[in-house]
Amino acid sequence: MIEIGAIDDETMLLQSIANWFGSTPDIRLTVTAASVDEYLTRSEVPDIVLLDLDLGNFTDPAHNVAQLTAKGLRVIIISVVKDRKWVVSATEAGAVAYVSKERDLNELAEAIRVVHAGEIPTLPAHAFLLSEDDRRGPDLSPRERQVLLGVAEGLTHDAIARRLGIEKSTVKTHLERIRQKYRDKGRPIRNPGDYPERVREDQIRGDLPN
Repeated sequence: MIEIGAIDDETMLLQSIANWFGSTPDIRLTVTAASVDEYLTRSEVPDIVLLDLDLGNFTDPAHNVAQLTAKGLRVIIISVVKDRKWVVSATEAGAVAYVSKERDLNELAEAIRVVHAGEIPTLPAHAFLLSEDDRRGPDLSPRERQVLLGVAEGLTHDAIARRLGIEKSTVKTHLERIRQKYRDKGRPIRNPGDYPERVREDQIRGDLPN
């Protein structure tokens, strides 16, 4: 059984995570705290800890990570914060992974298993934020951006085709190109939920014709 700890100022979130891991066969959340200081006062803590970047107490994320790694703990960042500087500084301080709270908990569980095995998880979102290339996403054409926005909004291929005045098959072709460009960037689109996430990450703006 893999035991983990978690540090987050959102009590309801911690309870949700604990409940979810309670249904997994190999992971249990056994220690929680609202701050790093509180966590480190516990007599015994798991050596894998989930840490929110923004604890709401004005502490520096990198300093929080450094405090934990100094005790020999392995830190996985969980956060809705996608600030590149914060993630980079936390990683440089010793965090082994970053998982967005907006992602499926299965992704977090897999990252925990990889870390427990003594390895470093390969997570596209983390790699993107650490990339030296600060451009937000691949070079999409104006039409590809429109198609991506449409899919991210939950529109069907037929609806996108009607609003853009193109064939349904053309929409599919654009989507294939979009997916290929994101694969080339090391940020593959694996499921429908990844489309709106890429739009948010890359700050893609625009409207489709009605």
